[in-house]
Amino acid sequence: MATKSEKEIYRRTAELGCSLCRHQGNEGTECHIHHIRRGGRRSDSPVIGLCPYHHTGGGGVHFLGRKRFEREYGISEDTLLEQTEELLNANS
Repeated sequence: MATKSEKEIYRRTAELGCSLCRHQGNEGTECHIHHIRRGGRRSDSPVIGLCPYHHTGGGGVHFLGRKRFEREYGISEDTLLEQTEELLNANS
């Protein structure tokens, strides 16, 4: 179960919309919370917002896999995370 602090981060991240759509110039798209897994517990993983297509759809990270996703779009989850964190910090 997410803590109050985690829920707040998820809410603020979701308000930014899909991080990949935003990177492509399409701001404000609906998004799901995507945990960037690095081992350990899911709740300890950093998160980005991804629209349904870029999250679980035919062009999504869960469909393509991390490496193919990065090749397809020319950007990594880590770079999308950095961009998301910059926006969250700027809006604090």
